[in-house]
Amino acid sequence: MTMFKLIFCSFVSVMTLFTFLENVWSESGPVKCVKDSLGETVCVRRPQPRVVSLAPSLTELVFALKAGSRLVGRTTKCNIPEAAKKVTDVGAYTTPDFERVMAVRPDLVLAPRIGIRPEFIERLKSLKIPVYIDDSSNIEEIEQLVNNVGKLVGTENEADRIVNDIKIRRNKITKLMSGHEKPTVLFVIGIRPLVVAGGKSFLGALVREAGGSNIAEFTAVEYPKFSIEEVLRRDPYVIFMLNKECQGQGCINQWTDYGYLKAIKNNRVYVLDADLISRPGSRTIEALERLATFLHPDVFGGAKNSSPLTSSSTNVH
Repeated sequence: MTMFKLIFCSFVSVMTLFTFLENVWSESGPVKCVKDSLGETVCVRRPQPRVVSLAPSLTELVFALKAGSRLVGRTTKCNIPEAAKKVTDVGAYTTPDFERVMAVRPDLVLAPRIGIRPEFIERLKSLKIPVYIDDSSNIEEIEQLVNNVGKLVGTENEADRIVNDIKIRRNKITKLMSGHEKPTVLFVIGIRPLVVAGGKSFLGALVREAGGSNIAEFTAVEYPKFSIEEVLRRDPYVIFMLNKECQGQGCINQWTDYGYLKAIKNNRVYVLDADLISRPGSRTIEALERLATFLHPDVFGGAKNSSPLTSSSTNVH
């Protein structure tokens, strides 16, 4: 009887091991590798990896790629789409909680270059967790990001669809703007102190793409502090503001003492949805269309009068 039990237990152990290995093998597939924004090779094996996103833009992208079911962790600021709020919160955008990240057992972590502590990323890598670093700063780099993440999460066809849509809509904007004068633009990021989008920034690239001439194009840093004297001297024809430090008419009222500026005299101060405009990703083409419409209302059929833009579009799934 004892020998029978021993044989039976051995058989059960072998079958349990076989079942475990069968599950592992079934979840594995060909290794998929891409290079991230830093040129580092990032590889995953599972066809449907468990993903943690450490930036709102990357969370939006995962859902846009129809891979939302693979997302097991996101930061507190990840608020779009609504379904993202149901995913485990792993902490603040700049200070995610390492233990919470590890608790959801990620096969892949998507992270922005700016904002996350380097030691946090290195700690993940030391545990052999693949980390994709994103530093997209223009449309071409966003298209590459979409393709890369699509490949890693196993939705290449959806990535192709998104990139093709971006190309078509971008080409349409370029053709419509051809030959039109570029209005001067001030893109305000912060009010006190006054911080603006420089030419080397992601938002600066959007201004160029949308057919504007950035009065801070010359700055050496991405988002420099700017003096009001410089604004008055350059006298922009359009002012963009993000609805982070102010809302609606409250943003426009910041300029009531400077009614002699062209942007004020011509009612060309626009308040933009920060979530839409400032997140480089799948919705950037929508942001570009909005900026182009405000910069060239005669071309795109937009209104010239200043009005707060509070887009609630969440065209992701």
